Amino acid sequence: MSVFKDKEMAKELFGDLWTKMIKETEFGKKLKESGITILFVVKDPDVTMYVDENGPLFDDEAKAKIPVVTMQMNGDTVHKYWLKKLNIPKALAMRQIKAKGPVNKVLQILPLLKPGQELYPEYCKKYGLPMDV
Repeated sequence: MSVFKDKEMAKELFGDLWTKMIKETEFGKKLKESGITILFVVKDPDVTMYVDENGPLFDDEAKAKIPVVTMQMNGDTVHKYWLKKLNIPKALAMRQIKAKGPVNKVLQILPLLKPGQELYPEYCKKYGLPMDV
């Protein structure tokens, strides 16, 4: 069973997190400068999310976009990543995360996501998610 109660919870949490990162940190500016767009395909709960400098889109809107990078993983892997409890190279090697697109772009994304990792524990408290994974 996923750490996320359901799809709606995951969409609400990540919609708010990505929007906050884009509007309130350097992330939005850096994402725009890099030209990187990301499609996240998450299982358990099943959520498809597209992120660019304008913010997140979900489900059919997300699926209609053509991203630079696509990342596939399950909800628990997403949760561990935002808590800084996931080794990305190891997760990629073990296929816990499947990435499509230019590898250099995938690696460029990682440092840009640090503001979200700083914000994420507050979301865990707000949504009652475990942090001891």
